[in-house]
Amino acid sequence: MVVSHPLELGETRSPQRSRGRPIPANRRTWWCGALAAVTVLLGVVIPFAPVTVSDPVVSWPQAGKLPSSTAVPLSPPRPLSLEATIPCSALRAVGTGDVLRTVPAGADPRGGLTISAGGGRVSVLANGVAAFAEPIPAGPCAYHVAATATGLEVSRGGHRVAEVPGAQVPEVSVLSTAAAGLPESAGLGVTLHTDDRYSSTPTDLKTALLVAHLAALAATLALAWRIWGPVRVPRPRPRWVDLVVGAVAASWVLLGPLGYDDAWYALMSRNAAESGFLGNYVYMFNVTENPFVLSQYLMQFWGGLGEFSLWWLRLLPLAYGLLTWVLLRVLLATTLGRAAEHRWVPWALGLAFLSWWLPYGMSLRPEPLILCLTAATTLLAELARRRESIPAAAAATLVAALGLSCSPSGLVAWAPLVPALPWLWRWLRDRTWKPRAAAGLTLVAAGTALVPVGFADATFGDVLEATKVHRWYYGSFAWYEEWRHIDSLMAGPWALRLPVLMTLAVGLLVALGRGRRTAPGTLRWLMLSSAVTTALAMAFLALSPTKWVVHFGALAAPAIVLLTTALLRSPLPRTTGVVVSTAATGVMIAVAAAGFSGPNIWKPFSDRGQSFGNHLPAAPSKVELNMTAPHVGDVFLRDAKLWVALALAIAGFGLWRRRRHLGVLLRPERGVLLATALLLVTGTVAVFACAPLRQAPGWTVGGGGFEHALSGTGDLAHHVQVLADADARPPEPAEPAVVRGDFATAAPLPVPPSSPGRVWHSNSSTPTGRGELVTGWYPVPATGDATHVTVPVLGDRLSAHRLSVRADTPTGVVDLPLSREAAPGPSGPLGPDDALGSRHWQELAVALPQRVRAVRVVVEQHGSWLAVGQPRLTRLRPVTSVTDGEVVFADQISAVLWPDVDQAAVADGITTPPTVRLSAAEHIDPGVLSNSTFTDWGGNFATSTHTATWVRMVSVLPGGPEAPPWGTVDRVRYAAEPLQVDVEHRHEDRAGWTRLPTLAGEDYIGRKYTG
Repeated sequence: MVVSHPLELGETRSPQRSRGRPIPANRRTWWCGALAAVTVLLGVVIPFAPVTVSDPVVSWPQAGKLPSSTAVPLSPPRPLSLEATIPCSALRAVGTGDVLRTVPAGADPRGGLTISAGGGRVSVLANGVAAFAEPIPAGPCAYHVAATATGLEVSRGGHRVAEVPGAQVPEVSVLSTAAAGLPESAGLGVTLHTDDRYSSTPTDLKTALLVAHLAALAATLALAWRIWGPVRVPRPRPRWVDLVVGAVAASWVLLGPLGYDDAWYALMSRNAAESGFLGNYVYMFNVTENPFVLSQYLMQFWGGLGEFSLWWLRLLPLAYGLLTWVLLRVLLATTLGRAAEHRWVPWALGLAFLSWWLPYGMSLRPEPLILCLTAATTLLAELARRRESIPAAAAATLVAALGLSCSPSGLVAWAPLVPALPWLWRWLRDRTWKPRAAAGLTLVAAGTALVPVGFADATFGDVLEATKVHRWYYGSFAWYEEWRHIDSLMAGPWALRLPVLMTLAVGLLVALGRGRRTAPGTLRWLMLSSAVTTALAMAFLALSPTKWVVHFGALAAPAIVLLTTALLRSPLPRTTGVVVSTAATGVMIAVAAAGFSGPNIWKPFSDRGQSFGNHLPAAPSKVELNMTAPHVGDVFLRDAKLWVALALAIAGFGLWRRRRHLGVLLRPERGVLLATALLLVTGTVAVFACAPLRQAPGWTVGGGGFEHALSGTGDLAHHVQVLADADARPPEPAEPAVVRGDFATAAPLPVPPSSPGRVWHSNSSTPTGRGELVTGWYPVPATGDATHVTVPVLGDRLSAHRLSVRADTPTGVVDLPLSREAAPGPSGPLGPDDALGSRHWQELAVALPQRVRAVRVVVEQHGSWLAVGQPRLTRLRPVTSVTDGEVVFADQISAVLWPDVDQAAVADGITTPPTVRLSAAEHIDPGVLSNSTFTDWGGNFATSTHTATWVRMVSVLPGGPEAPPWGTVDRVRYAAEPLQVDVEHRHEDRAGWTRLPTLAGEDYIGRKYTG
């Protein structure tokens, strides 16, 4: 029930009171309008208020040391400014070579700075353009190169000798010199200001404005509540359905599928503690996410209380889901009154809720919070409509603004407010100018709730630049490309398709059977209003710049209400003819058939143990993919004949009841919808509950969740094993290796070795494509703990070569082919991966035969060059033997399954170079897995790869039936030791409207705009 204050604003005046007594209504109206105006003004000013920004200054070499090459992977790759000093003595000492480089020789020279000596001359190459060259003067001198946003200039002895106006500041990923260790290099150095533009804190002025805004907003809402009266919210009685929905939702914390973006959002929240702001940790140069940060702020806080594991973080969407359930229960009680107490109403709501929440609700993306805030907005908007309450409308506006602060798709939270415009217009029309102004300003002031969330530590200039960067580096789509949403939907699993298709079908039937005007407070009215709100939400979602299936979760709140009403009564009026009813039934049959046609494939990681078909192929054929659709025996749920038979049975039963004047309980279209929703909910729970059992004793997300709940383990760190060094080490062979052909080269290996020990390679200056390597015999200790021999290899197209281990056993010498697995699979050993390339060592292994006495490596080269490392005795050990004490990069797919690793930070405009990389696999598109190192997308770890060499270890996720490859473990080695620099943390104040040089543009890293 909604009760208004006895004093209607602007209509009744209270007598003048003495101080301490209630303020008269007209004065309260004035104060409310004034406070609201102040709130709005503060909301406009805050984004332009100054902030204190971070200004890290990097100095090379470190104080008191001579220059030595080091990796300095910046992100963004171009510092805000760079100054380099090059003594002429260093140029002369080098003779011919690069005295300073800011990108390695193998990188694209169009981005960096190179200062070289040769033939008695000095040359400066900046961004691929020759900026300056001249003979090196005699006597003591030094060159000074300065690059800023206005351009680059070269000076000698304080006099400018060259200038390149408008030139970009050169990229920096390394600071290397050929003068390392030379006494003449004293004085050689670089000072640069990294681009840490988004790391800021409010100044005292901005803090005061934020506090004043929040105080004014709270006072405005409190005064509006006092003027226009409180709103009483009905309390529905607890039912068994509440327990069922709560239990299923809680189980989904452990059983629910892992999404592609779950780890992505967790990484952004986790890294914010290091960087000082919420940025895109994976790519786009860690650009700020402001103003769409509310859900990540809450995740950052929650993860800080516990850990950034999947199951701990999932307690957040569980809380959002349970709160949404309560709000929707209250909404039905508010809208339907006593009719909401009918025993089937909460059960229909529970079925509709789980139909949407099981596929979309347990996500670490912003959509679950948007769902909750949209449900709250819907309830408040309904309360406002019933009594034309300005305070309830203001509260709804405030909540909708918070929904928008989660994500661009949070615009759907505003959809429930649109149907409120007619009553609001009538209310304003019937009042005088003073209450009109006060009410209007109050609603606008409530909308400024977005400001303290989105702009507390960000500025207007930051948000403008971030928006530009997002549009430049990330594929976005216009509103008229909304078909891509449906395209991505129909390419996804069956359980993701069905709730959306059911909602669209019900909305279509509601539009067809709209009928005569319906009184508010009835089920039919609720169906029509929720259909309108859902249609508006879909229109608002079309404005979102991305079109992926996961975004549909933002629509769930009005869609759940719409499905609830359709489950309780047919979307078509009772007077609908046979033709229209048959067509409506056909629509629902088509939805069921199309929905259950989807595959039961749930990447990443959640596909382990899943039912239906063969889930092992990397690229399943159309037939294999179709076999993964839900079915029982030979009966597939996508078979339209099943649904036609069900519709006919329901129609026949209804005809039988009608002839006996008993009334039709269930019409065919509603019966098909009800059966589809029941199969969706029960089927989704069944396949995910059975997956851990089918994969046992192997690891699954669900099984790991139960293990984590019981013992705190369960993540991948407690299950993945790698072939690491055994305790026993083989002594050196008595005889030397035999090398022939290209292996006889004396040239140095162009990349670091995979591990200490001897390395042979065939990277000859005059290659023939043929060579042979036979190492000496490495004795195997009889009492050792080794189970395998591991041999690191490197090169292009390694599968073209013959790679084997020759074992000396009591029964004779045997040749064993090397593979990249701990035990041969059913189809034989897995050979080298040709896709890794010539900067990626691969550790290949073979199991040791029993009673082996010695081993040697035999290689026959056929084609391009390769390198081979010394064989090692290994055994399976926990992956923590590799990750403990190391800086680790766990990728944006799997990071939530590695909560305890020391995740590489992106902070101060510098990427911490990882020494171990953990990646998902499971036949996921390599383009997805390489997001963080893809230069064209602004991958934050792209610059750290410039001097990196990877070592792919043999790793396993043991136990259970065969499954797709779980992922990979790589050790990372660098040609130059990283971050041998001094960093000074400075700070400066910057106005809120200031915009630094843009990161978006083809001339920044060469990426063209693709939309």
